[in-house]
Amino acid sequence: MRVLLIAQEGTDRGALAVSRALARAGWMVGCGSSEPTGLAAASRSTSHWHRIPAPSRDFEGFVEATQAAVDERGYEVIFPGGDAETLALSAGRDRINACVPYPPHEAVMRAFDKLDLAEGAVKAGLSAPRTVLATDEELARVSGPVVVKSRLHWAPGLQAGSLRQPTTVVSNQEEARQRVMEMRRGGAEPLLQDMVEGRIMHCHAAMDRNGHLITCVKQVAEPLTLPPDGGARVRSQTVPLEQELADGVESFLRDLGWYGFASLQFMQPDVGPPQLADFNGRISLSFEQTIAAGTNFPDLWARVATGRAFEEAPPTRLGVRFQWLEGDLQRALSERRGGLVADVADCLRYSRGAVHGVWKKDDPWPAIRYWLYYLRRAPKMIRELLGRRSQTDAASTLDPWPQE
Repeated sequence: MRVLLIAQEGTDRGALAVSRALARAGWMVGCGSSEPTGLAAASRSTSHWHRIPAPSRDFEGFVEATQAAVDERGYEVIFPGGDAETLALSAGRDRINACVPYPPHEAVMRAFDKLDLAEGAVKAGLSAPRTVLATDEELARVSGPVVVKSRLHWAPGLQAGSLRQPTTVVSNQEEARQRVMEMRRGGAEPLLQDMVEGRIMHCHAAMDRNGHLITCVKQVAEPLTLPPDGGARVRSQTVPLEQELADGVESFLRDLGWYGFASLQFMQPDVGPPQLADFNGRISLSFEQTIAAGTNFPDLWARVATGRAFEEAPPTRLGVRFQWLEGDLQRALSERRGGLVADVADCLRYSRGAVHGVWKKDDPWPAIRYWLYYLRRAPKMIRELLGRRSQTDAASTLDPWPQE
């Protein structure tokens, strides 16, 4: 029972939660990254570290180093921390003697393709915002706020600059044209997506190899994000899952031929059905909340991938709250709802009883590494506070490990 996590910078808070959960279930866990400075590499739940370059910089080296780690420690299955690692593992699976826990590569590419995602959602009975290629004709139709996103974050053959092109909400046609040009210069293929006002909602699902939904946990975010007005969630809680939504999620994943873990991100408007906006088949950064809700998703994923038996998933615990405390505090520094002191105090009140992704008293070193990072940045953060920089600047410069 051996699992290799590949956790490059920016993704390893989720990998830390996965490593701890797998170790509790009896798996031996190894960690691969370009440098041994990540959170998962510092955890006592991780038995070995392997130097594996980022696939966006060295695809061939990534595949070769991954196989070398498998040869060295006999890993059975590999879990990726980011989109680039997922797509690189999928593309290079024929050269890796371990399970890459995904359907055929063509299905993986369809799932990660933001244009195909919207079409597949509608076919499965889900709703999705209108999503189109950012052609000159479509740009000419923009008359208000619109979302500009990359069709793919990365794939083998794309230049490294296209990795992690941030999704952006723009206000008008001129801003849309400017953002589209920036993304094209970075090597990305930009899309335009209709703006949906509402709360961020996630469904964390596990599928068996026969196309059946094993379990699904629904999380709804508080209307607070970093950066404000369209960023990543900083607070969420588990809520009841409607049968109609569960059926749609199962149908969508079955059509893809998907098995194991998947995270579907929706926007929930005040009126109407949730709109599927994104899909992630890699390690989720809020895995800790899903695990706390009752099911050890990493263990279940590994068992499905390796053909092991698994127990029936327990009922989901409702009302499990999650907080990305560092992100919430950064949001408070820039947003200052009711004043700075009141907003920071509200963050600290919410933290009591909430699930957090880093600190564990029996595994303190990842948190120490995390806090040291922030301490080194403290002077800059204070300057940001005193200078009262704009919300966008403050959020973008203070966020080292972004939430999903």
